[in-house]
Order: sequence, then C-alpha cells, then structure tokens
Amino acid sequence: MRVRDDGFVPKERYTSPEFLALEMDQMWSRVWQLACREEELSEVGDYVEYTIGDQSILVVKSAPDTITASYNACLHRGTRLGEGRGHFDEGTITCRFHAWCYSLDGRLTHVVDRDDFDEMPEGMCLPGVRVECWGGFVYVNLDPDAEPLLDFLAPLPSLLAPYRMEDMRLRSYLTTVLPANWKVVVDAFNEAYHVQGTHPQILPWTDDTTIEYEQLGKHSHYGRLPNARRVLRPSPRLNLADDDWDEGQILAGMVEGLGGAFLADERAVVQELQDAQLPRGEVLGRYQERRMELLRSRGFDVSGFDVEQMTSADDVYWFPNVVGPVYPGSAILFRVRPNGLDPDSAIKDTWVLEWPRPDEPWTMPEHRTFEDWRDRDWGLITNQDYANMLEVQTGMKARGFTGLRLNPRQESNVLHMHRVIDEYLNP
Repeated sequence: MRVRDDGFVPKERYTSPEFLALEMDQMWSRVWQLACREEELSEVGDYVEYTIGDQSILVVKSAPDTITASYNACLHRGTRLGEGRGHFDEGTITCRFHAWCYSLDGRLTHVVDRDDFDEMPEGMCLPGVRVECWGGFVYVNLDPDAEPLLDFLAPLPSLLAPYRMEDMRLRSYLTTVLPANWKVVVDAFNEAYHVQGTHPQILPWTDDTTIEYEQLGKHSHYGRLPNARRVLRPSPRLNLADDDWDEGQILAGMVEGLGGAFLADERAVVQELQDAQLPRGEVLGRYQERRMELLRSRGFDVSGFDVEQMTSADDVYWFPNVVGPVYPGSAILFRVRPNGLDPDSAIKDTWVLEWPRPDEPWTMPEHRTFEDWRDRDWGLITNQDYANMLEVQTGMKARGFTGLRLNPRQESNVLHMHRVIDEYLNP
C-alpha cells in the first residue's frame, strides 16, 4: 500500500481498516498533534480532552505557567477522568467511579481504603504525554522520544511569525462528523484544482490557474506565493473579455466569499470603493491600503507584511492533519482526525481565529458539535466540499478503481502528504 515511485496512490490508504490501524500504530503515535488552544486553558484546573482514534488524552492547566498532559484513564480500573472541556475544582482530579484522587499534574494523592490493598507503590502517577506549545496552540505527542515541537513544525513557525497567532483568539469553534476517511477531508482543503469543478461560482472573482504550490519539510503551502500575486480578474477558464468584468464586483465577490476571514468593517470598505468608481487598476491597491489601516487601528502589527498580503492568504498544511488559510488578523483552520478506528468517518473541527479588538472583551465561544454535517448550513462553498466527500469515499470502493492519479502540480501537496506518511510507516 506504499505510494509508488510514479506517484500512484493505492486506494486502500483511504478505505482499508488495516491501513488505518497501521497509521494509528506507527504514525499517529509518533507525530505532534494539535490538541487545543492555550486560551481554552485560561485558569489553573481547566482541562481539555483530546481524542485520536481510540486514545483519550487529558490536557490540564496544572499551574499558572504550566500545561501538562496524560493518558485519560484512572490507574485503578481505567475510568476516563475528564470528558470534553471543563474544570477540576480544588486542584483535584477525582475519578467518578471509586473516587481515587490525583493532583493536576497527575500524581496519585488519595486511594479510598488504601490499607485494603496488599501493595501500592509510592509515587504513582498518570502516565504522561509530551506537551509543548507554539503560536498559542497546545500540541501533544504520544512518543516520549519524539523530536522537539519546533523541529517538527519547521519551517512553519518562521513563515507564520508575522501573523502573531499566539495573540489571536478563538471567535468560533465548530465540530462535525464527515462520512469519509480523514485524508479525503484534508485533501479537499490542500489543493485548488477542484475549484473549477466543485466551486464554479468562485471563478468570476478568482484566477485559480495562477495558484502555486510548495512543500515545506513535512508540511506544505499553496496560494498567492511570490510567483502568483493576486490581481482582480476572473479565471481565464471563463474566456471573458476585459469589458465583461468589473474590478469592484470581483473584489466584492472575493471578500464576501471569504466572509469568515474578512470582517464586517472590511466588507464595508469594499462598498465605499465600489461607490467611488475608481479607474481600473486602482481598486485592489486602495482596498489593501485600507485593510492595513484597519488592522493597525486594532493594534495589529502589520510591519511584517507588504500591502499585497492584505488580500492574500498563506494556505498552510500542518502535517498530519491541520489545514487552512491564515490571513493578517484572522485565520480559518481545519483540524481533521479519524473518527475512532473507522476508515470511513472523520471528525473535523473548524477554528476561526481573529486578532482581539481592543474595545471588545474576549470570551470563549461556545463549542458547537453537529453529528451530521447536514444539520447546519456551512455556506455554499463548504457545503459543496462536504457533499463531495461521501461520493469520494463511496466511489473509491468500486472494484474498477485502484487508486489516485494526482495532478503533478496542482495536487502536489496531496502527494507530498502521502510520502511523508510513508516515512513513518516505512522507516
């Protein structure tokens, strides 16, 4: 089931329970995984449960400047000690079953009727899991001998440093279950080749043919890279003449279509520029300058950006399972995981981050979960992506389909992900 030298990807990597078991044993057990945001653990005693496959990890704010993680199982009978997100009162983790107690850092502090036990070693504690932080994100790794987090993430911390993600805060947190392998979900957001087929309504306001792709260590990146700067023009696939499109309308479509990343006052600027009826070629530059002014007025340091980046995203893929566009002042990140040990199901978390406004106090948003993605309207673009996933997962099981034949340029990030997976499965 290894990726062939010619780039052919066997379908079993998406459909086989045996392959998922191999991933769980050799890849998920050894990689750094994004467990939560630091702002979810604002007070000592706060905790977040992170699950991967059939493993549950308890991430705890154990001291004012310390976050610890451990396997989420009581040493007595294995009872799960924390579920979802919450707070341990009085600095104690108490098992709901037989009331064994632990300190916030996992040390066993009390056993009911301890004298009844013939042997009880001193210094027992919950088996720890490695935890490190970067960019406001809390990562865990089940491998005690894993490389440091910054080495694993390189070169993403340098690429994303100007965005100051450690200072952003969650604005929205949504979770849903999708009827497809976790890689099918990641793939949908790691290439733009599907835009012309799945999202034709985008073509009037974006030139999808100029998007560039690059691989960055274990990770990858695509978007308006130095060789593909944004201009206000439609996709050449539409074969429109210059008189058939208007820059103001294209800008409005772009900003509206990416409404999760562009906030209301930024969209208001678009209307002002449309009303001004600026000459062709001036609309984009004027909007980029205004957006930079808006970010600066919110206290966001824009010194690390050029003006053109005000309407461009760094679409970054964090190996193995986080992907999404990062904009100056905001980001939309998707964290995707296997749903238990089912190769045909995935959990997808959507995190919208934004630079905090100085005039508005930040509060943790409600974490909303939708067991069926159709229970919510995710917007036209995302609905289209989600609707594809069942068709992909179902179609891959056809006896006449043997594997993926990827576009060597526009799907190069997808192929790169598989090759990195193989580095873990075939050391």
